[in-house]
Amino acid sequence: MQVYRIGVFDWLIFIASGYDTHKSFSDKLTMFRTLFNSFFEICLFQRAPQDLPASNYFLGMVLGLLAICGFVINLVNLPTAAAAIAVILNLTVLIIITQLVLRLHNKSARFTQTLTALAGVGIVLAIIAIPVIVMLQYAHQHQVDTTLGVIFWMLLFTWEIAVTAHILRHALSTSLLHGFMFAILYPVVYFQLFKLLVPATA
Repeated sequence: MQVYRIGVFDWLIFIASGYDTHKSFSDKLTMFRTLFNSFFEICLFQRAPQDLPASNYFLGMVLGLLAICGFVINLVNLPTAAAAIAVILNLTVLIIITQLVLRLHNKSARFTQTLTALAGVGIVLAIIAIPVIVMLQYAHQHQVDTTLGVIFWMLLFTWEIAVTAHILRHALSTSLLHGFMFAILYPVVYFQLFKLLVPATA
């Protein structure tokens, strides 16, 4: 008999899946692990959004997990209310800009796969960013040099923009340059709106 080692992340996936009685726990874990492996490969530019399932079910679960990851990470530097606003704003900007860009190029049919890819890589990069956030927080608290942490943070930000451009290039069937142009929209719009909504912590 195969023994499954269940971790916190696995339980999180199970809870987020709404206790779907049509599939066993092990089947869910297998599906989600395959999906998250695909997200990691997208981060390495080895896969594209068209390699993901066009499933609203998976999209909903991935957006839910992105919201949870984002909220937990934002709590490191923000009050609870501001962290919640940041998460809601991030999801709103992600959804609206993706929809608008795809409609502009008559590619609305690719919305589900594109948004799933963008949210999925957001989760992967958020997890990778945790040690950097801890490093920066430690540096601020102990008044030590933050240069190394800032460099890592800028590298992560550049990586995220590059992966977003890679996803949009495939979703829009356009050049990588156009992908980069649209990829920049996400952080620019998000940070401007966040400053307006939460000026005290921006």
